[in-house]
Amino acid sequence: MKKAFWIVLGLIAVGFIGYRAYVAVQAKQAMNAQSSTVKATPVEVTHPTMSAIVDRIVQTGTISAQAEVTVYSKVAGKLVKNLVEMNDMVNPSQLVALVDRDEVGYNYNQYEVKSNAKGTIAKVFLNPGAVISPNTPLYLVVDVDVVKAIVAVPEAQIRFVPIGHPAIVTVQAYPDLHLAAKVTNLSPVANPASRTVDVEISVANPKHLLKPGMFIQAELVLQRHAAMVVPLAAVTEREGKKVVFTAQDSLALMKTVTTGMATRDSVEITGGLQMTDRVVVTGTQLLNDQDKIVVSNR
Repeated sequence: MKKAFWIVLGLIAVGFIGYRAYVAVQAKQAMNAQSSTVKATPVEVTHPTMSAIVDRIVQTGTISAQAEVTVYSKVAGKLVKNLVEMNDMVNPSQLVALVDRDEVGYNYNQYEVKSNAKGTIAKVFLNPGAVISPNTPLYLVVDVDVVKAIVAVPEAQIRFVPIGHPAIVTVQAYPDLHLAAKVTNLSPVANPASRTVDVEISVANPKHLLKPGMFIQAELVLQRHAAMVVPLAAVTEREGKKVVFTAQDSLALMKTVTTGMATRDSVEITGGLQMTDRVVVTGTQLLNDQDKIVVSNR
């Protein structure tokens, strides 16, 4: 009786072991079948390249004249005649107006108003016949042979912008015109709210194309250096980290990278990548680590 019991118990154990083995085989076959049905994502790859990275800033400002002077009459009376009009060039001591000193009981010669600055007549404030006093402005004279603008440079980058540093200026009025400029002055203080420093940029303006009050953009190149770069589309973000996918055999491997400066179509990689890596540049948003891929550009 005992012998029969142990025989039955052994058969049950063998059957259980066989069943477990069968279940394991079936599960493995199911996984293999499932993995064989997973479609590979088509991607394009490229290698990182070395390129010159240009660190630049673009800031905006408003053009002002190199100098602005208001011309007054030294005597009261009636403006008899304007001898200049808007856009006329004047020199110091040039006669610009005649004033009749209208005082009862006196007969004066007409007073001659002279310019006290060199430049261009920007405004004629009054017409003949107007009664004026020594506090009445007659003309605004501006020197626009050279114009200037104030732009705000972040305090972290001000060390790269000494006096004499070159700049390129563009204006909306002439979008295809790129004018050479230079830094001519730096504010001795920083703005505590914006953490910027005011920088004066001067531009030669011999044809007087640039008008005070115009809006400008000033580009200042701060520094250049060689760097490893990849296309901008290759870098994506996962869980707050910058990552790229590299192609290894038929798998996409996710790598965390550190990035530097970005240009219009590429980004600097400062760590986490090798020049020999094949970097995925299309379909990155659809990939996860270890996903199957097929490279379409061998």
